[in-house]
Amino acid sequence: MLIALSGALTAFVFNVIYAKGWIDLEVYREGGSAVLQRASVYDLAVGERWLKFTYSPFAAILFTPLALVGMETAVALWVLVSILALEVLIWILVGRAAVRSRGRRATHTLLVVIASLPLYPVMLTLWNGQIGIILLLAIVVDLTHGREKWRGIGTGIAAGVKLTPLIFIPYLLFARRFRAALMVGLGFLGTVVLGFLLLPADSRYYWGGAFFDTQRVVTEQDSDVFNQSLRGVLTLMPGSWPTVPLWLALCAVVGTGGLLVAAWTAKKVDELAGITACAIVGLLVSPVSWPHHWVWCIPLLVLWAQRAQRVDATLEKAGVGLLWFVFLLPGYITLATLLIYPAHAGMWLMLLMGSYVLSGLTTLLALAVCYGRSDRRRRRRGSGDD
Repeated sequence: MLIALSGALTAFVFNVIYAKGWIDLEVYREGGSAVLQRASVYDLAVGERWLKFTYSPFAAILFTPLALVGMETAVALWVLVSILALEVLIWILVGRAAVRSRGRRATHTLLVVIASLPLYPVMLTLWNGQIGIILLLAIVVDLTHGREKWRGIGTGIAAGVKLTPLIFIPYLLFARRFRAALMVGLGFLGTVVLGFLLLPADSRYYWGGAFFDTQRVVTEQDSDVFNQSLRGVLTLMPGSWPTVPLWLALCAVVGTGGLLVAAWTAKKVDELAGITACAIVGLLVSPVSWPHHWVWCIPLLVLWAQRAQRVDATLEKAGVGLLWFVFLLPGYITLATLLIYPAHAGMWLMLLMGSYVLSGLTTLLALAVCYGRSDRRRRRRGSGDD
């Protein structure tokens, strides 16, 4: 709580003095203001970069309370809620290791929070005023701690804000959790209906095709170095590549195979590990995955660290440390290079930021190898019984 309050106070003072940062929060706030003023949220052009509101009409409705307070207050409240969400998420993750002492669990949570805050996806989420950590917590709580009867509703509502959580529908179907998949669909449908009821014109525009237009999100034909998805990496490759066909083929392989692995992970390891694997699949196949979308590195790091500690494997512990550096340094180095020495930005910079995609693919591949080994052991046992 003290960390959250300190972060909120720092953000408030910095915004009062410099009025820099939190550009995405400003877009959220302007979207909520447009709803209150009965103007179109998709006609907005916010800030020096003329950023557009790219979320759903339901999201704009959800952001209306931000328009009722000043920007400085909105920044402080948003950072406070985001850091609290981070702390609750890590409290849940630490509890997975069955730490009996509440005090020890709180100490572990504090240490992991301190280790997580400087990670580039986390810091960028806080600095831009993004909603990623809040949605991450909502999905984890919904699919692992909610009442079985209603599991999936919260994830569907999260998808109504940001479409990427829709990846959990095929994941749940592969995991044979049909009711939860239905609940995700119903929760999402509810947000669409509410949007049409309250913002019919904006809803017709958004669901009529605007949601599929990636050029509203990425400039320069999706060739931004910070787009950490399969498509983002492909568009930065030198030479003439058939980007879209190749991307679709990779999505078919990575998407289908990754979701099968995620479903197996949920069954053989635990639900939280399967959810994290599914989220990684979504990040890889999405047309656009900014670094702040990779806040799913938090459960990935914590779950792997817990496994490395449990099996007491030195190599795995070293791997956790390496992965932590992957999500710490490349983003800052890339940002500093582009801001200070843009002329030095080249292929090495693309490879550096592509480490997110490589980490995601490596994670799924490692789980697939475990899946294959487990399947072979099962077949051997079956042959022995015969």
